[in-house]
Amino acid sequence: MPLLNGGCVVVAPETDLDGHTLSRLVGDHALTAVHVTAGLFRVLAQETPECFADLRHVLTGGDVVPAEAVARVAEACPAAVVHHLYGPTETTLCATTFAVEPGSKVPPVLPIGGPRDGLRVFVLDGFLRPVPVGVAGELYVAGRGVANGYLGRPGMTAERFVACPFGGRMYRTGDVVRWDRDGRLVFLGRADDQVKIRGFRIELAEVEAVLGQCPGVAQVAAFVREDQPGDKRLVAYVVGDAVHIRDFAAVRLPDYMVPSAVVVLDELPLTVNGKVD
Repeated sequence: MPLLNGGCVVVAPETDLDGHTLSRLVGDHALTAVHVTAGLFRVLAQETPECFADLRHVLTGGDVVPAEAVARVAEACPAAVVHHLYGPTETTLCATTFAVEPGSKVPPVLPIGGPRDGLRVFVLDGFLRPVPVGVAGELYVAGRGVANGYLGRPGMTAERFVACPFGGRMYRTGDVVRWDRDGRLVFLGRADDQVKIRGFRIELAEVEAVLGQCPGVAQVAAFVREDQPGDKRLVAYVVGDAVHIRDFAAVRLPDYMVPSAVVVLDELPLTVNGKVD
């Protein structure tokens, strides 16, 4: 995008990108915008949120972005716009966006926003019918940038790239979302990541969103462990102060969504792509 608009692209050096390095790059190259993965954004927001101070735009996405991390950056960098981007590779990267403008309040759960120019998004049930506001459904994307399919894999192509009831074709993302009352999409989790514990269906992303609002909690990841066959337990891995997190969850979540155990970590492990490992 910068190249197509007369801009210059600076590629980060092949070293661990910390706040000091980012600040140096911003100063040396007069950067106006930086795009970092959600995992790296979380770390920088926790350790050195001021490293984004001289930027006009901060872009992040590709994984769940905690609202608290955005709030820390917004407070430390009052002139920067933080853009929360969403989009699978099959839609040529970004399908939706949500911007936190300077001075605006960061929602408790960060929306993924609305469709970018030239794209349409639909939240549908299992019969490809639109669901009401507030009801969970699967996200479909249609419009410019949607791929033609997977090369040499007709079966998978037919499963994911389907006819759109509203004209044309669309991509089935496999992501579960809902519309909020302001017309914004809110990510709930993966359709194939939906887990069942003692007969109850649980969206792990929904659990993480609530736990992430607990005071003192910087980062959180929820998983289901089955250390003994047939005995599934919900476990929360937390960076920060987790002393009161189960009490905090108990008044906001049903019993079956409250973690059985909480594991405190110094930091969440990340893959080479900056996502939670």
